[in-house]
Amino acid sequence: MSNLRKQAMDAMLEAASHDIAESFSEQDITDRQSDDADEAVFDVAILYAYRVFTRICEHQGLSIDAGLFADLATELADEIVAEEDEG
Repeated sequence: MSNLRKQAMDAMLEAASHDIAESFSEQDITDRQSDDADEAVFDVAILYAYRVFTRICEHQGLSIDAGLFADLATELADEIVAEEDEG
């Protein structure tokens, strides 16, 4: 990974960490191992993925299709689960 990409990823992870902490605070989540904590982290991760998707679409002059994003994310999740089940 190039240094620029690493810096961008680090910045995004830092921002996500702040959003997760804010989400925990707003939802009064104190147990970081709870299902509520998992769901809050998942929500932030999906939101960030969608933001990246929309920015890429905008940059490439493509229309933003939330349904396509959801379909592709579902397919990817299914593939990841299948690979984990195999290994």
